[in-house]
Amino acid sequence: MKMKLLYKLLAINAFVIIATVAGISLGFRHYSISLIEQNRMMAYNNFLTFKETTQRYLLYTSLTIIPLSILFGWIVTRAIVRPLTKMRGLLEQIGKGNYMVRFHVRSKDEIGDLAQSFNEMSRELERIERLRRNLVADVAHELRTPLSTILGYIEAMKDGILPATPQLLSKSYSEVQRIVRLVEDLHQLTLIEGENRNENWHETIDVKKCAAEVVENFLLRWKEKAIHFQMKTSENQILVKMKKSRLIQLFINLFDNTVRYTPSGESVLLEIKVYQQQVYIKLTNTGVEIPDQSLPLVFERFYRVDQSRSREQGGGSGIGLAIVSDIVKRSNGEIWATSTNSKTTFHILLPLSN
Repeated sequence: MKMKLLYKLLAINAFVIIATVAGISLGFRHYSISLIEQNRMMAYNNFLTFKETTQRYLLYTSLTIIPLSILFGWIVTRAIVRPLTKMRGLLEQIGKGNYMVRFHVRSKDEIGDLAQSFNEMSRELERIERLRRNLVADVAHELRTPLSTILGYIEAMKDGILPATPQLLSKSYSEVQRIVRLVEDLHQLTLIEGENRNENWHETIDVKKCAAEVVENFLLRWKEKAIHFQMKTSENQILVKMKKSRLIQLFINLFDNTVRYTPSGESVLLEIKVYQQQVYIKLTNTGVEIPDQSLPLVFERFYRVDQSRSREQGGGSGIGLAIVSDIVKRSNGEIWATSTNSKTTFHILLPLSN
């Protein structure tokens, strides 16, 4: 059972006061009884002596009990405040960039809650810092390969080792396009993360109509790979509140993923329906299966299930699904992936607009 810090301090102060009064009272009572027993035949003229002696005793007792009570209160209060002092030191370490610090306290009061919130904050800061470092390393890695390729081709042509043939220029152009796609994906991700969720994210959009617009632009690409596309949805409008450009970006990235990783001759199925007062978007492509250990990671930046295939056989930048995940989460939705029996399905739940 939690005991509020305020109640703890009040209890300590009350204890100090009660202990002080009780100590003085008990001492005075004991002394008075002793004095009366020694002077049972005390006359009125001895009353002043009794009064003076009693007052002196009260003074001496107070001078002893009150400092001891204050000392006790100070020790106990200091024990309560000590975790806050420790936390200040930990905050200074976080300010210097050390996000691995943790605050260990067993109390179940406000300080315990504060310690738990502090640990959650430090863990989140550590995660963000790790993502930032990984992002820098991943971007450098992704840029290094195409830039090295382009540099090699240019140096070979400059030194006369290789002729400037259309084929060689086409390879260089493909590497440049790869860099441009990477930069554009990073730009889109930055824009999404920097947008205010309360501004321009509450347009009422027909999900079916928006998906159909994007599908039109991908039909030719699916046809070129002999991929059969099918869309199943209800006849009624399915409305969602979010930014239209972001919903379009969501479908573009999902469809682009199917074009890149669905083998020729396989199929892609898009289903849009209302499920438990939410918009349920389900995209399934056949012929590909993601290992169970990779499923929770497919929405991480730069993560690829097959690293070699992604770089050498037209794979994406590894940011497309991360953008989809950010769009869904900023719309207060959920996203996850399942994969079994040579099928991979992306599930998306978005709040239904009334």
